[in-house]
Amino acid sequence: MRNMIIIGSGPAGLTAAVYAARANLEPLLIEGKEPGGQLTLTTLVENYPGFSDGIMGPQLMEEMRKQAQRFGAEIVNSHVHAVKLKEQPFRVYYGDQEVQAKTVVISTGSSAKLIGIETEIQLMGHGVSTCATCDGFFYRGKEIAVVGGGDSAMEEATFLTKFATKVSVIHRREALRASKIMQDRAAGNPKIHFVWNTVVEEILGSRETGVTGLKVRNIKTQGISELKVDGLFIAIGHNPNTDIFKGQVDLDDLGYIKTQPDSTRTNIPGVFACGDVQDPIFR
Repeated sequence: MRNMIIIGSGPAGLTAAVYAARANLEPLLIEGKEPGGQLTLTTLVENYPGFSDGIMGPQLMEEMRKQAQRFGAEIVNSHVHAVKLKEQPFRVYYGDQEVQAKTVVISTGSSAKLIGIETEIQLMGHGVSTCATCDGFFYRGKEIAVVGGGDSAMEEATFLTKFATKVSVIHRREALRASKIMQDRAAGNPKIHFVWNTVVEEILGSRETGVTGLKVRNIKTQGISELKVDGLFIAIGHNPNTDIFKGQVDLDDLGYIKTQPDSTRTNIPGVFACGDVQDPIFR
């Protein structure tokens, strides 16, 4: 029987572990499929307070991990595949283990939807990004592309015009699904150019050079062409990692965990949620 089990090891989960461990709750944290969460996919993090020269994403997460362990948090490198939260004590299953807990903190995060091509994984953090506010600063005076047609894509593209000389929005249809106000804002920005009915087939470049261009295909003509860019931002949405909680914890229409206003409490007393898994707004 554990006082607290924390599921997920991004900044939210590790912060929960630091606080719980310092309160002598001896929490057990189960890291999940992506130890360290989305920050391990990025390179230099410059917008996290306390690091005047910036810090590499994986290094920042390793520091948080060590901090939690220093106060007595137990961290297990495994993946939770099932939970039973409808009755006390709660039960959490990982590997071939079943562990009971008095309280559970869900911090499984969300995963950015990707295009589904091999080169985007290879170049993630080396010219490919899923976060404009994290990485836009590195593209001052450069040309970049954004993939997507929804509100988040328009928001990212508009934000990126603060740095880039040109932002090409690549969309597989000839009409955006973004709200009218976001469409108008993007269309009225002289730095934003739209590439309609087009998909990215390949991202050109290497981890050493970064992104140097894109190979794109027009889905109407099937014509292949190259687009010279220095970076690619993928803005086709996020999926909260909540599959194992369906039917137990209340979720919203998008699959994010519902928490009580100004709180991390879920609909189940003793079960809490924090970070991207319950935050579709600030992320």
